[in-house]
Amino acid sequence: MKTILFIDGRNFISRIKSVLNPEKEKGKEVDFSIYNFAGLLDKVLAGISIDKKIFYIGRLTKHEKTKEKSAELILEQRELKTHLEKQGFEVIYAGRV
Repeated sequence: MKTILFIDGRNFISRIKSVLNPEKEKGKEVDFSIYNFAGLLDKVLAGISIDKKIFYIGRLTKHEKTKEKSAELILEQRELKTHLEKQGFEVIYAGRV
């Protein structure tokens, strides 16, 4: 039987942010385009053989009122997707934001 890990990307990333970047350190941001997600999960799930890792994220789209910020967020998401795929995750876009 295969073991598949499903990750709700937005909630997972928000939880990591809350742990690594507490409110008192708002100036520090976690760069998820270089974060070792696979290492974290390998540590937490030690002893469990994972056959497939799937990371779900909402597809970002440009918003007319915030074109510049939208473009910046889309670029960050693209970098995150590439980074996750390099770590062995399958990235699936689920919904639109």
